[in-house]
Amino acid sequence: MEFKELILSKAHQLGFDLAGICCPEYSPTDHSKLLNWLEAGYQGEMAFMERNPRLRSDLRLFMENVQSVISVGINYFKEPDYQKDKPYVSIYARGKPYQDVVKNKLQELLDYIKRLTPEAEGKIAVDTSPTLDKLWAEKAGLGWRGKNTLVINKKIGSFIFLGELFLNIKIEPDVAESDHCADCRKCLDICPTGALEEPHLLNSTKCISYMTIEANNPPADQKLIDNHIFGCDLCQIICPYNKNASTTTIPEFQPGDIYSMEIDKWINLTENDFQSRYMGTILGKYGFSRCTNNVKMAMNNLAID
Repeated sequence: MEFKELILSKAHQLGFDLAGICCPEYSPTDHSKLLNWLEAGYQGEMAFMERNPRLRSDLRLFMENVQSVISVGINYFKEPDYQKDKPYVSIYARGKPYQDVVKNKLQELLDYIKRLTPEAEGKIAVDTSPTLDKLWAEKAGLGWRGKNTLVINKKIGSFIFLGELFLNIKIEPDVAESDHCADCRKCLDICPTGALEEPHLLNSTKCISYMTIEANNPPADQKLIDNHIFGCDLCQIICPYNKNASTTTIPEFQPGDIYSMEIDKWINLTENDFQSRYMGTILGKYGFSRCTNNVKMAMNNLAID
């Protein structure tokens, strides 16, 4: 097996469903789009997006001697069981923090590469790092950025956690994926708040996920969050490429008993119960207070006494 094939094979052995390689080329187009997005105020209270915007699109500022990017994706899909008259928790929040899972696997991959090539140096990035995950995933051929701004893969859909390994060694790049959304606009049409103002443009301040996860204060119109307690998957659930999505096999992403939680159980949940049920999950990471406030809004929207 050639060096590149060994690396990609190891990535799949570690549990990554997708893996590809690209060159760390600066993208002035993506940098310009980010600046325009920030100028419009679409980041809302997410001040971290405003820090060092050039760093996000120019990897030379993130890792000076970077020569290659290994982009990876891991499927986290579970049956959403979305019902309009029941409280909803986004699929991604039902399992353990994916950042730790992906980082650990990428560290194993880096250790493997160092055994193959001792002079190799690498830097890992997952979500919280100031890099454009979707840009590198697209360039590495993992998928394309759909009209809902998420990376979509033809085979496994868009319920994908992304991560990168930046290396100081050159590896032959893969071919970037082309856009397969065509004239479909189901994700735009289903968004109840109009957060997808146009294809590929998300106004986070209108997004239910932002309102229920990132915003420090409830929306002026609390009916906007509808039945959502934490996050929103509507633009993914409706996507044709998720129609036949397969269930994740990663143990850390299993949802526990969130499916069984009716609204009355959410309402009566004490802080101790909350910690007992959701400690170690993304939902638990954001805390009882935020969850409780969102439950109250959802309860009112569902007209439950």
